Amino acid sequence: MKRIISVFVMAAVLTLSNAYAQTNKNNGAEQKALDQDKTISVYQKAGIIKVRDPKAVLVGYRQPGNDIFEISLDDVGKYTGHVCPGVTSGFLLTKQALKLLYNNETPIRGNISVVASGYSDFVDVANYVLRLKTNGDEESFASRLLFIDTTLATQPGIVVLIFKRNDNGKMVKATFDKSKLMSKDKKKEMQELKKKIMDGTANDIERSKFAENVQNIVTKIITDTPEGLITVVECTDYVFKK
Repeated sequence: MKRIISVFVMAAVLTLSNAYAQTNKNNGAEQKALDQDKTISVYQKAGIIKVRDPKAVLVGYRQPGNDIFEISLDDVGKYTGHVCPGVTSGFLLTKQALKLLYNNETPIRGNISVVASGYSDFVDVANYVLRLKTNGDEESFASRLLFIDTTLATQPGIVVLIFKRNDNGKMVKATFDKSKLMSKDKKKEMQELKKKIMDGTANDIERSKFAENVQNIVTKIITDTPEGLITVVECTDYVFKK
C-alpha cells in the first residue's frame, strides 16, 4: 500500500514539476513577445517618411495617384538587418532633411542627390529611403545621385550628409554629432562589451546586456533626442560633382 502511495506521490510531483516548467516557458515566451511589442512601439514613435516614386507607376507596380510610399524605422531595419543608434539617427536625420528640403511637398525619389562624408548606416538609410542606387555595381553607383566626400567631416564622430533637390538646386546640410549620444563612461562600457562579442569571448549575460544597452540608446534617441545630436540647416556653398 505504501509503495502504491509513493508511486502516486511521485507521479503527482512529476506532473506538477512539468506544469511548472511549462508555465515558466509560456511566461518566458509571453515576456519575450511583450518586450518585442514594446520595442516596435518605440520604433513607431519615430514616425514615417513619405516619398513619391514615379517609377512605381512607370512599370505598372502602382496606379497613377498611388505612388506614395510610407517608410517606417522598422521598414529600414528590415533593409539594414538591424535597428541601432546609427540607423535610428540616420532615419531621423533623413526625415528632418527632407522636411526642410521640401517643406509641405512630398519628396520625389530620383529627384534627390546626396553626398556623405563617408560610408555608414546613414548612407544605407538615405539610400533605402530615396533609392539613390539600384544595386552595388560601380556603373549604378555612378548614377550621380549618391556621392562620398570625406572632406565634409571635420573631426572624428561627425557625420555629414548634404541633400540636394535636382529640380531647383535647393540644398540642406545634415550633421550628426556622435559625442552627444552617450557619456564617455557609457561609451567605454559599450566598446568593451562589443569587443568581447566580436572576438567571441562574451557570455550570454554580456551579449544580452549589450543588446539591451543598444536599444535603450535607440529609445532615448527617439523619445528624448539629445540636444545637438542632429542639426539640419539650409546650404548654399557646396558644389556637387557632375
